[in-house]
Amino acid sequence: MATYTAGDQINRALRLLGVLAEGETTSASVSQDSLTALNQMIDSWNTERLSVFSTQDQVFTWPAGFINRTLGPTGNFVGNRPILLDDATYYRDPGTNVSFGIKFINQQQYNGIAVKTVTSTYPQVIFVNMTYPDVDMFIYPKPTRDLEWHFISVEELTQPANLATNILFPPGYLRAFTYNLACEIAPEFGVEPSPQVQRIAMTSKRNLKRINNPDDVMSMPYAIVATRQRFNIYSGNY
Repeated sequence: MATYTAGDQINRALRLLGVLAEGETTSASVSQDSLTALNQMIDSWNTERLSVFSTQDQVFTWPAGFINRTLGPTGNFVGNRPILLDDATYYRDPGTNVSFGIKFINQQQYNGIAVKTVTSTYPQVIFVNMTYPDVDMFIYPKPTRDLEWHFISVEELTQPANLATNILFPPGYLRAFTYNLACEIAPEFGVEPSPQVQRIAMTSKRNLKRINNPDDVMSMPYAIVATRQRFNIYSGNY
């Protein structure tokens, strides 16, 4: 499979706009500005769950007796700051080797908990404050034993460090990068991307999101299965 550098992608985008002829080379300033635009575009895509193709699992031990931990480059848990924690996040009891899911709640719901120091073997909910550079996490009830937490979040798309950096991504990404970059930098050259370029930019990114969209899995509360009760989807109970 052929490999392409960031510079190759940029030159291709410029040719799509008609501002660079075949065989011509760009100036250093144009190339650097275009690289900045490419990295800003990738950075923006990282905030779109379906534009990212992989997830990461960061594993840390949450010590007993603590309701609050931070995760990030300078946090209690030193690691990657997640753009957004996925609801697939879970924890495992090393003593029993049993894993448990966790329910995410918002700040209003967490503030509504009257006594936050209540203890239990296992926490039931987590509130995540997306602070920077470390996210701030609060669980309830306070655990009475050490638990192995698996923090699931998207694996950020890699931004090329320089023009010579190889762009290594799954199928479909190179085309999406090229055509969307052309649309991104067109205003800097005072040109309008052709309708074909705009159409391919839109469809190529849409195709990526369709591929990255995980199949929805319908699950039923155990109480329904065990007792054969009917669940009211409007009231949220049974």
